[in-house]
Amino acid sequence: MPTIKKLQKFGLFPALLLLLLLLLLNMPLQAQVNCSSNNDLRVCGLEDSHTLDYESDPKEIQFTTRSLLGSWTLRYDVEVTPLSGSTFSLFADSGEQLDIDLSFRANNGSTETLTPGNQSNTFAGTSDDADTYLVIELDSNQVPSSSRYSASFEMTLNNYFFIWTAGTETVQFDIELEVEPSITIRNLGDVDLSNSGTLFGQSIEGSEDFCVGGIGFSSYTVNLSSANGSTGGGGSNAYELGGSSEQIPYSVAFSDNLGATSGVSPGSLGDVPGSFSRTEDESCLSDNARIYISVAPSDWENASEPFYTDVLTVTVSSQ
Repeated sequence: MPTIKKLQKFGLFPALLLLLLLLLLNMPLQAQVNCSSNNDLRVCGLEDSHTLDYESDPKEIQFTTRSLLGSWTLRYDVEVTPLSGSTFSLFADSGEQLDIDLSFRANNGSTETLTPGNQSNTFAGTSDDADTYLVIELDSNQVPSSSRYSASFEMTLNNYFFIWTAGTETVQFDIELEVEPSITIRNLGDVDLSNSGTLFGQSIEGSEDFCVGGIGFSSYTVNLSSANGSTGGGGSNAYELGGSSEQIPYSVAFSDNLGATSGVSPGSLGDVPGSFSRTEDESCLSDNARIYISVAPSDWENASEPFYTDVLTVTVSSQ
């Protein structure tokens, strides 16, 4: 009896080990989701909407491909076609177009820039689902005026057995580009006002040119507030220059046209009516806006102090 128990004990262990090995052999090495098919030629992880950040680089979509026939790996080519239009472009809801370049990078690092609707050269196939990439590059000369762009595309893979086409696989996908709106003011300096050379009965005039720029928006609004005046402080006038014991009212205006000789005056809360088009990006290489300041003769002629100052705050908001 002890001998029989011993044989049963050691006879059960190989059976369990064999069952475990069979289970392991039937487990996939890498679980793939969202595959175009279960064929020998397939794409996994591309058939979806892919969101990219405008500020992040590199802009890549990672997915997998495999290409084989039975146990033989086959070379394959790639073709990407826009579902709308004839160029690789993304579009905002306003219809604004942002052109892009698309490149395909295979598992072995081979990379080729794609052209719309044309087949690439062939890439080495793999028997498993290997990582591949679609690389997106933006035209550096274009500045986005919207916060979101998107477009739909179709990718077709063909693999080849010698000179014959062995299989074809097609998958559709979307690319979305998100742009965080950013607005900036540059080159805004102090405005020195003086009655030197100003005759009695004339206003003291001053102006300052600066730049409003940014990305992710097409227009902006302007608010002008005075630290001493009622638009930003406790003064009785909307805009006031403060001395040690008295204040002098002044008026302001804004223009986004440097060729103009006057601007738009703000309302009682400092808001300049209307909106203005963005013409510069964040680098603000050229001035495109101007502040006008004027002190009426009836106010400066009666001044009893030599110096008056104020802090005028210019606030721009993207739309």
